[in-house]
Amino acid sequence: MVEDAFNVSVTAQGGDIVIKGADPRSLSQARDAVLAMIERAEGGDELGLADVRSSIAFVRGGSAAHGQTVALSLPGRRAVIKPRTPMQAQYLQALASGTHELVFGVGPAGTGKTFMAVAVGVSMLLDGRVSRVVVTRPAVEAGEQLGFLPGDLEEKIDPYLQPIWDAFKAVLSAAELERRKANGEIEVAPLAFMRGRTLSDAFVIVDEAQNTTRMQMKMLLTRLGEGSRMVVNGDPSQTDLPRRSKSGLGHALHLLRRLEGACQIYFSSEDVVRHPLVGRIVEAYEEEDLKEKSEMARDGDRRRLKTLANSLFHVEVEIDHAGWEDVFGPKPYAYLEKIAVAAAAFVEAEGEYFTLLLTNDAHSRELNARWRQKDQPTNVLAFPAPQLPNTPHANLGDVALAYETCEREAGEQKKSVKDHATHLVLHGLLHLLGYDHASEDAAVEMEGLEREILASLGIADPYHDDD
Repeated sequence: MVEDAFNVSVTAQGGDIVIKGADPRSLSQARDAVLAMIERAEGGDELGLADVRSSIAFVRGGSAAHGQTVALSLPGRRAVIKPRTPMQAQYLQALASGTHELVFGVGPAGTGKTFMAVAVGVSMLLDGRVSRVVVTRPAVEAGEQLGFLPGDLEEKIDPYLQPIWDAFKAVLSAAELERRKANGEIEVAPLAFMRGRTLSDAFVIVDEAQNTTRMQMKMLLTRLGEGSRMVVNGDPSQTDLPRRSKSGLGHALHLLRRLEGACQIYFSSEDVVRHPLVGRIVEAYEEEDLKEKSEMARDGDRRRLKTLANSLFHVEVEIDHAGWEDVFGPKPYAYLEKIAVAAAAFVEAEGEYFTLLLTNDAHSRELNARWRQKDQPTNVLAFPAPQLPNTPHANLGDVALAYETCEREAGEQKKSVKDHATHLVLHGLLHLLGYDHASEDAAVEMEGLEREILASLGIADPYHDDD
């Protein structure tokens, strides 16, 4: 797994582990990943495939794999709950730190959103920081009709709540769960049961939030009472709402993007911690979804695109330099889509797509000379598409990144190429949307927006040195 992740060879001879490869950066990353596993083993952890994937994920994400400081211990539970990806670490930190009263967890199934939220809620309950944990989710049928299920109302809705109970059973004993459930300290109920209530001194979890309408989301968010905190989880790509209904999750993400006391964490297929096949399945569906949306955009079918896109941007990717596959992977669509989804929550536009060209310095220099009369490569170029009057046009334009320049700048700024390139993709996208830095006020606005969006992706402030 380490060999495949970093394109190196790994051998074990005697007491030594020998790593060989052509790229110094890949060698360093492979070394960090192996050192992290050694550190875990020396600490008494029993290493499994999930731990190997975790070490690799942290290193590839630009984090020190052996520097995971966020962990959660629960009384009576032997194993410590640790994040397995950098984005999980950011999510767990946001939930456990108390800095934010409202946390949005956005991304595909299998990324641990519900489990970690339940674990933090139970931890706060056991520590006496809240008096109850309340979990709610909409009882929206995914093709089946609620009325045909057997039993009374409680028996009918229980299958919809089973994933929540499974999460509770993973962190509490059966006896403890039943006792606290009977005492009202743990409550799991459908969304309809929340109307008219004030949830004070509680840790509130809203699951499957993509299946809430705008009014339902407003109702849920306004239930929060004194001493309470709320986490809202969902995957905008898997809504089961009727076609004419707009999801309240996407609307809330945009509306509350700068709300004091709230934060938004975005996951992708890279953060899936179920069977490795699940991550590949998610990537395959995302790739097909991107293809369909791009075809609709090119055909000018803006109405269908808006319905399907659910207020999100989408990106077409062209790679003509092999180095970019080491940065984003051979199928970078899921990660780049995550950048677009995060941007969509901060700027008001919908149903748009843009083309991202991941190229080299030579091509960048050619483009720069031809269109900007500057005979030199540059890190990022943005070319807005012409918008004809009275013509539906979903194409925002093109963004081009030069690999050698990005790699050199990342080294000079002591950051990962992936983080630097993510910033440049976002910078180019904002240019396509009409933002610029031609004046001091415009620069302050654009840089502030970049800081906020990158923070939601777990990336540090790129302007911390006023560079």
